[in-house]
Amino acid sequence: MTNTIELISRKHCHLCEQAEDLVAVYFSGCPVWDVDGDESRKRLYGVRVPVLLKDGEVVLEGAFREADVARLALSVKSLNECHDDSGHK
Repeated sequence: MTNTIELISRKHCHLCEQAEDLVAVYFSGCPVWDVDGDESRKRLYGVRVPVLLKDGEVVLEGAFREADVARLALSVKSLNECHDDSGHK
């Protein structure tokens, strides 16, 4: 289970800047993609930014609340711990 988190954002967008700040706290190293840098992203998410994706699926969009980002981070952490086989032989 990968639990890949990605943020689709736009330069000079107030909501996007807030989302980037929140995501940086809860998902350090999360890739941030400029919606205007790719035609398919622009078609899919152009007016919906910011958009947070988990494994390619939209989980949050528009104005992010910190509680929602924190809840997502907790669920991803729990899933990763549940599926971590590193201690099994």
